[in-house]
Amino acid sequence: MYSAVNRAEWRTAPHAHECYELLYVLEGRCRVETATGTFMAQPHHLVLFHPYQWHEETMLSDVYALVALRFPAEFAAEHHVPLPRPGELPPVIALPPTDEFRRILDRIVAEYQRRDSYAPAMIGSYLFQFAVLLQRALHERRAEAPSLQRAQEAGLRHLLDQHIASGAPIRDLARQVHMSESHFSHRVKALLGVSPRAYVRERRIARAMELLASTPMSIEEIAGALGYDQPPSFFRAFKRATGQTPGDFRRRHS
Repeated sequence: MYSAVNRAEWRTAPHAHECYELLYVLEGRCRVETATGTFMAQPHHLVLFHPYQWHEETMLSDVYALVALRFPAEFAAEHHVPLPRPGELPPVIALPPTDEFRRILDRIVAEYQRRDSYAPAMIGSYLFQFAVLLQRALHERRAEAPSLQRAQEAGLRHLLDQHIASGAPIRDLARQVHMSESHFSHRVKALLGVSPRAYVRERRIARAMELLASTPMSIEEIAGALGYDQPPSFFRAFKRATGQTPGDFRRRHS
């Protein structure tokens, strides 16, 4: 029921279970890959795999410790456990950093170890409580979603804007917010409507137009300031985006 890995490298090959698998992360980080994408699991995160949902896990820290529960769908149905339906949520869910979830899981483990005739009913009742707490936390998060989404959008824009001139790879930006590159790209696309590369490309061109129209900087200086390795790369990108060369744009707007 409790599990910890402290090897230098650890991963599971793609696999699936006939039952539910519920993992509550206590320590460390792990990359979780499923058919719907790549996700990062860390402390206070719940990892929930439905029956027959394939997944792959790779440890990203020195230690990865968790509480692990597996139970058949029939057990969840018998005790009316209100777990999220398949596809309703991503497999990795950030839970509030409280002790409530951990306390219930500890009670489930204690009942499992007791193994008397009352244990299945007690485990079912505790699992029901855990699922209700989960649904309440999700309901509160949905109520906060509009303001939270605006804050997340602003944070992503700030992060991407900081790197418009650096030419930093997208994977480096993803690491700063503890996401895989694919999850980061998916998150940016969901919140900003464009991929990270498209956002940076558009912002670079917009900034180039400002500098061309309002400063005496040479075109080569502008190209360098915006992270282009060579001026010809800037010329091609600018003309592809605007239909004009940088020089033509400057002459029209000077």
